[in-house]
This record gives sequence, structure tokens and C-alpha cells, in this order.
Amino acid sequence: MATKFRFSTGVMTAEEAKEFGWETPIPINAFWDDIQYSVARSFIDAFTGPELDALPLDTSGSVSLPQKLELLLGILRARLEKEEAESQAAHTKSLYESDYDRWYDLQLAMYAYEDALNLYHEAEERVRMMVQTRPEGLSNAGPSHMLAGTLVRAKKYAEAEEVEKPVCAWMDQHPRLGKDSPQAINSRRFIIQAIWFQGAARRAEAERLIAELQEIVEGMGAGKFAIYQEEERKLNADLLVELV
Repeated sequence: MATKFRFSTGVMTAEEAKEFGWETPIPINAFWDDIQYSVARSFIDAFTGPELDALPLDTSGSVSLPQKLELLLGILRARLEKEEAESQAAHTKSLYESDYDRWYDLQLAMYAYEDALNLYHEAEERVRMMVQTRPEGLSNAGPSHMLAGTLVRAKKYAEAEEVEKPVCAWMDQHPRLGKDSPQAINSRRFIIQAIWFQGAARRAEAERLIAELQEIVEGMGAGKFAIYQEEERKLNADLLVELV
């Protein structure tokens, strides 16, 4: 019987989930089970299978969630420091200069754990740095998208709206994404929150965007992202509760 893992849409085999490249298999055990999927994924994506197997992770269930998050953040910080030193020794360059993709994966994971631990100041500083140092010409809206989410949580709504609108437009046009992709839908939620919480004068605009968002999600059943429809419906319902 094929081993099953946790994915964003539930428990399944890696073969069943292979259609979407952003899905990472999360082991099913007491260590990982209570860590939010996207947070767990960011750590696992930063390590190889043998590296993960060698880590001192207690799967007995005796470690609290905050303790696990702090442990993983500490591992990420130590790994970045180690790889920075190795890059300087081998190339006389920073890891950012010698292997941007690797540097990005580690920074992304550290941001996710700082955010999960409510270290919002550290998370905002890190993601702003990632936006500011993004190589020229690189078509990656990820850092700006993360920054907008951080700004919404920090109640910096006008800046969040300004940052996220170009991201949403980029996702809508991306050949692997599009309006009904989970990423573009999440982008719309950030924009709605940013506009709604700027005050009563913007509520009508936000309500129009909510109607558009709900229409997109209800149309997902006929598209390539149909597997995400129920989760997106739930997230829309959560959004409406938050806006009341």
C-alpha cells in the first residue's frame, strides 16, 4: 500500500497529489500533524529527505506546538548561518550571490515560522528585505504577496492594498495560475481585507470584490483547480465572519 501524506487538500498518496507542483507531502505523525500545512511545507521544502530524516524531531507527541515552531526556526537559522559560511569559503560570495534560490528557500521558511510564532516585527523586516533584494527581472511575486499578508495582519491596510493589487494582476495572467487558482483567490482576500478595514467609505467597493470572489470560487468546479473548491469556500466563509 502506498504511503499517505498530508497535503493542503487532505490526506492522500504523493501520486494522487502530483498534479500541482506546489504541493509538498508532509509526514503524518505527532510532530507535524498540528503544524499548519503551509508552515510545515516551507521547512520541508528547504531540506532533502535524508537531511529531514537526520533531524532530532520528537514524534512522541510530548512537544507543544510553540516549542516545535521555535525548534524548527532555530534549525533554519543555524542552517542559513552554516551555508553562508560555506558560500563565503567556496566562492567568496554570500549565499544570496552564489545561490539565490537556496537563499530564498531558507528566508521563506524563516519568515513562515516567525509569522507563525507571532514574531510579526521580525517577519515584516524579513519579507521587506526579500522584496527589496529580489533580483531585477525575476518574475516572482511571492515576496510581495507575503508582505501584503503581513501588512494586513499589522493593520497597515493602505500599504497592503498598494502592494497586493499588482500581485493579483500578475497571478491572474500567469499561465500556471489564473483567476481561479488558490494563489490568486488568496490575493483577492488580502485586497478585500485591506479595503474593508480602511473604513466605511470603502465598504461598497469591498462588497463588490467579495461578490466577484464568491463567483470565482463557485466557478472552480469546472476548472483545473476544482480540488480546492471546498477549501476556498470555507476560507471565504471565514473571511465574511472576520469582516462582520
